[in-house]
Parts: sequence; C-alpha cells; structure tokens
Amino acid sequence: MQHRSARPTQKDIALAAGVSQATVSIVLNKAETSAVPTATRDRILKLAGELGYQPNHPARILRSARTMTLACIVPDITNPFYPGLVRGLQTTAAPGGYAVLIYDTDGTPEGERRALDWLQQGRADGAVGMFYHHRASDLVDVARNALPLVLLGRQAAGRGGPPIDSVFIDNIAASAAMTRWLIGRGHRRIAMIVAEYGPSRVRAEGYETVMREAGLAPQLVVDTAYSAEAGVRAMRTLLADGRERPTAVFGANDMLAIGAMQAVRDAGLAIPDDVAIVGFDDIPTANLLGLTTVRQPEFELGALAARTLMERLEPGGMTPAGKDLELRFEIVDRSSA
Repeated sequence: MQHRSARPTQKDIALAAGVSQATVSIVLNKAETSAVPTATRDRILKLAGELGYQPNHPARILRSARTMTLACIVPDITNPFYPGLVRGLQTTAAPGGYAVLIYDTDGTPEGERRALDWLQQGRADGAVGMFYHHRASDLVDVARNALPLVLLGRQAAGRGGPPIDSVFIDNIAASAAMTRWLIGRGHRRIAMIVAEYGPSRVRAEGYETVMREAGLAPQLVVDTAYSAEAGVRAMRTLLADGRERPTAVFGANDMLAIGAMQAVRDAGLAIPDDVAIVGFDDIPTANLLGLTTVRQPEFELGALAARTLMERLEPGGMTPAGKDLELRFEIVDRSSA
C-alpha cells in the first residue's frame, strides 16, 4: 500500500487540482496571478489547505526577500472584540503561506510609535492595525517603504494618496442608527458613555447629531478606558448626577455597556425597566448577557484586511492609491433595551 508523504508537495496539489505544478507554484508563491483564472486559484488554495500543505519557509524567505509574516496591531488584546478579528486575519492569510504576529500597543501613543518602529525594522511584510493616536498622514513613511498597511475602523484613503487601505464600518451612521432606535422606543433621556480616545469621538458624533435633530439634550460621560471598570465608574457618575436619571444609556463599546449594567444592578435598579443599556461591537459576552448592541462583523473585517494586504504584496500591488472598504453594521435587539 502506498502512503502519502507526511509533507504534501506542490506536485500533490497539482495532481489533485488537475493543473500543472508551475501553475500551483505561481499561486502559492504569490507571483503574478492574473494569468491564472480565479476559480483555478481558489481551487488550488482550497486544496492546499485540505492537504495540509506547508511551504518551505526558509527557502521562500530567501527567494522572495520576505518574512512571510503579517502583523496585527491592536490596542488591547484582552478586549473580546479582537480575537474574532485576528481569527479572520489568520484564517485568510494561512493558505497564502503567511503567519500572523499580534502586537498590543496598550492603546497609548508610545505603544503605537513602538509598533511603527518595529514595522520599519522589517519584522513583517504588511500590517493590519487600529491606531487611536496616529492619523493616516502619520503613517506615510511606513507606506513609502513599500510596507502595505490596512487601517481598521476608520476611513483613511484619499485620491492619489499613499497605498494605505481602510477596512471599516461607518461608526457615525451606526451610532446614529442606535440612537434613533432608542428614540423610536420612547426614550428621551439618553446618555452616552465614551472613552477619551479611539472611535468614541465619531460614535459620539452620530449620537449627538441625532439627539439634537430630535430636540433632545445629549449627555456624555467620558472615561479614560474602554473597560467594564470604566463603564461602572461612568454609570455611577450618571446615577449620582443631580439631573433626572436617564432612561437609556449607550456605551461606546460593549465593555463600557457591560460595566454600566453592573452599576445599574448594584444600585438596585432593573434593566431595562428602570434603565435600558445598549452597546457597540457585539462581543460574545453580549449575547450571554442579553445586551442590545451594534454588531461589527469582526471576522469579516479581519478576513477582508488580510485579502487586501496579500493583494498589495503581489507584484505591482503597491501602485494604486489606498482604498476605503466598508462593511455593514447591524443593530442586534436583545433584552437589555
């Protein structure tokens, strides 16, 4: 009986796909692939994954002058939103032979600067990142060194600009939609808990715009973090305020909303009868706690970012200017509101 070798080769994939070994090599080594039909390319990549093909990593690095590594730069890997995003990135990058390294910046300017310096040392071939303190214009030097970047969570591209791509949902529209959703259910005193950096600014913009359009007074409480502890602090501030208690509270992310839920219950109040709570992201815990929230498709965000990076890494891929790639959000109605 014949036994397949422990390490499948490109020849094995070619036989299974019914194509030449040269075609398999073109696809797996990320050479010019425009001559290979999309269906053929997808079949080769699928079979490579099914057969467990592993490229000869040292030889490939020497041949391509690449690390065959993509970086994922995040502000807080303990935030439950990011593992799903990283999984989307890894799942999409692996069939192309790319490993993924995670770099946690702690959401600080210094951490982001260290991450950019690390990238410019050639530690990765490209990066997906969420930067709270650096604008797209601050990242031009990295892009000029032919290192592709995909920014998460915000638009960055400009006509004729550097090849810095963006993968995002419309945060302003999403927070505006959630605010309208609450108003449509009869709420008039709606407060929002935000952090002092990151996406809070644009999410607060959507909230404040809709509140003013409805003739209602916005009430923002700002904390220093996107954590449940910050949500507890901010909700206690709202409950201690001399003004009439809000009937609904919108957390700029789910962790803030979960902290607000804890503080409301600690105060002996009922959710949603006394205070409705909504969040943003739809982390796994949100479903367990019945939290109404804005769903971001984190796996799809990571997968699209990986595909965009790998396209940039193909020959000629750095030539076009940056692209803005928008995905859809969804309001998930649960018991907290």
